[in-house]
Amino acid sequence: MKTAPLLALLGSAMMSVYAWSAPEYIADIDIPSFDGTQLDANLFVPDTPPPEGGYPTVIFTNSWGLEKHQYHFQAKELAENGYLVLSYSTRGFGFSGGLVDVAGANSIADVGVLIDWLEANYPVGKLGMAGISYGGGISLLSAARHPRVDAVAAMSGWADVVEALYPNETVNLVWGSLLVGTAFHKEAELEHLWSDLRNGQNIESVIQFAAERSAVSYVDELNANGTAVLMSNNYADYLFKPNSMTDFYSMLEGPKKLLLNPGTHAITETLTGNYGHIWTTTFRWFDRYLKGEDNGIDREPKVDMTVRISNKLEHFEDYPVTQESTTWYLRPRFTMFDNGSMKGSKYSGWNWTNEFHGGADTFAGTGIPLISDALEGFGIPVYTPMLAINGYFAIEYKSPVQWETLKIRGEPQLEMWVKPSKKEVQLNAHLYDVGPLGLGRLITHAPITLHSDQSGQMQKFDLEMFTTSYDVPPGHRVVLAIDTQGLIYQKPDNTNYTIEVPYSSSKVSSLTVPHL
Repeated sequence: MKTAPLLALLGSAMMSVYAWSAPEYIADIDIPSFDGTQLDANLFVPDTPPPEGGYPTVIFTNSWGLEKHQYHFQAKELAENGYLVLSYSTRGFGFSGGLVDVAGANSIADVGVLIDWLEANYPVGKLGMAGISYGGGISLLSAARHPRVDAVAAMSGWADVVEALYPNETVNLVWGSLLVGTAFHKEAELEHLWSDLRNGQNIESVIQFAAERSAVSYVDELNANGTAVLMSNNYADYLFKPNSMTDFYSMLEGPKKLLLNPGTHAITETLTGNYGHIWTTTFRWFDRYLKGEDNGIDREPKVDMTVRISNKLEHFEDYPVTQESTTWYLRPRFTMFDNGSMKGSKYSGWNWTNEFHGGADTFAGTGIPLISDALEGFGIPVYTPMLAINGYFAIEYKSPVQWETLKIRGEPQLEMWVKPSKKEVQLNAHLYDVGPLGLGRLITHAPITLHSDQSGQMQKFDLEMFTTSYDVPPGHRVVLAIDTQGLIYQKPDNTNYTIEVPYSSSKVSSLTVPHL
C-alpha cells in the first residue's frame, strides 16, 4: 500500500498531490433503493477538484455478516489518492433494511441505484467495485449487470455457487451451516433451499437458484462490457474453491489478473493481504483501469501464485501455469496394515482387490475446520501422523521418494475404479507430502459423493482435486490417502458400506500431478 505522509515530510518531490489531501468523510447516509429499502452507506470525498471526466470512483461491498465499515482504512487511502469511495451495507446486513437474498436480483439492482445516486450527486468518472467474499461475488455479478462498472477486484469471491455448497455432489456442511446461521435477516427461501440440499430433495431447484447467482453464468456479459477483472482466491478456501475461479478466469476475454494465495476463505485478504500483495495489487489495478495511470500492471504476468508454507511469490503469464505432469498408477496393498504404492507404469500383475469401509473418520483429513486452514495463511504447517490412519477405514498409496523438489502447480487429477456396496457412498481424497518421520502435510484434497444405482458394480470416477501450489522437498514422498468421511462435509445417512478397489490390466486407476 502507499504510505505517503512520511515520505512527504522528508521532502520527496515525487509524491502525488493527493497524498496531502484530507478527504471529507460523510457517515451514515441512507440511500433509498428501487423498492424503498434503505441502504446504509458512508462516503469519502476527495478535497481536490475532480479531474476531467470526474473522480475515479470505487464502491466497496461488505462480506457476509459484516457491514459498511469493513474497508474503512482502504477507502480512506483511496480517497487520499483522489478517489471518490462509497462503502455500503448490503440489504439485510448492518443497518441496511431488507432481507438477505444471497446476491439475488434485489441486491444486484441495489448496486444500480447506488451508481445512480453517486452520479446524481458527484462528478463520477470511471467506476470500480471491490469486496471480500460476499462483496467479491456481488462485485462480479454487478459488473455483468451494470456496464457502468469498469473494473472489479473480487477477493475470496465465487464463480460457481454449486461448487461452493455442493462440490462433487457433496454437501459442504460446515461452511453452508455457517452462512445460513449467520444471516439473521434472510429470505425464507434460503433456509428452505439449504434444508432441501441437506436432505437431497429438489436438487434441480437448488442448482437453478445457485446458477442465477454464479458469475460463470454471466461471463458473456462481462466480456461484452470489457470489464477489467482482478480476482484473488486462497488454496485452502473450502467454501469458494479456487478451481471455479481458475475456470472462470480462462473464460474472460478482457483485462484480467488472478492471485492465488495460501490460507482459507477471506482470512488472507482480511488479516495479512498476503504480506500486502493483494491490496497493493488491487490499488494498482484501479489506478490503471479507473485513473488511467500507465503503471505497467497490464503488461505484467497475469497470474500470481504464492507457494504454500514457504509463501514464495511466483508469476506466470497465464493459467494453467504448466503443461508438465507426472502420472502415477495405483498398485494394491497386500494386507490391511500395508500401504499401496503409486508407480510410473501400469499395474500388470494378477487381478487383485483391496477394500476399506465407511463408518468412521480417520486422521486423513483437512485438520480442524477453519482453524488449520487459517494457520496455513501464516506459514504454519499442520501435520498428520500418517501411521495413525486406520487401514480398515482408509487406504493409502505412496509415490516413489522424490530426489528433487517436486513443484506441484494446479489441480491433481484422480481417476479411480471402485465397487461400492451402497447406492450412496462418500470418498475423501487427500494428497500429502510425507517426510522420513512419517508426518504428512496436506497438499490438497477433494470430496466426492457417488449417487448411483450401480451399487455392487465396478464404476470409474474422475476427481479434480483443489488447486494448489506446493513444493515437495527432496527425500519426501507424495501419499494419496482416501477415506469416507470428512469433518467439513455431510456424510451419507447410512455409512455402513464397503469400497472395493480392483487392480487389473483393464481396471487401471491413476493420479496425475501437474508440476513445473
